[in-house]
Amino acid sequence: MGGMMITYAFRSELKSIMPYPDMQDICISSAKYNRRAGVTGFMVECGGVFLQILEGPDDAVISIFRRISIDTRHHHVDLLLSNDGLRQRQFGAWAMNLMFMDDPILWSQVIGSLSPYDDFLQRSQDPIFSLGLLSHAYKYACAAAGVDPTSTEARHGRIPQAHHMLGR
Repeated sequence: MGGMMITYAFRSELKSIMPYPDMQDICISSAKYNRRAGVTGFMVECGGVFLQILEGPDDAVISIFRRISIDTRHHHVDLLLSNDGLRQRQFGAWAMNLMFMDDPILWSQVIGSLSPYDDFLQRSQDPIFSLGLLSHAYKYACAAAGVDPTSTEARHGRIPQAHHMLGR
């Protein structure tokens, strides 16, 4: 382990409702930790369900995922995708950022439809749906923040500001 870069995409559920400002604080401290570890990522939250993607050195991503897996604020932590041999980051703009998807209007703007919103809990268990949602939400967040998601300078992982966390 060491030189290879990997991607982990996973899903988790909060054990109890958490205020949005607390989730924002956790996101910012996670971004600071991830940046030191060379990890970038993005997550969405809807109704206490998180979809999250991490990219970076294999040992760092695995370590962060293990930490999240034992975090007592979460349960039902399920790995949806593990991809090694990553050559270029797809979610590199931030060390971590968060988009709240509870707002049907924002959901409609990001996805273009309200149809999956009502059955998100079930559909979030599908890796294809989850990766598609993460990708759409990430591109939307980059556009809203004026960040080019394909720029090589974006690969360093910014620390998000609260106004970069859309939806709340």
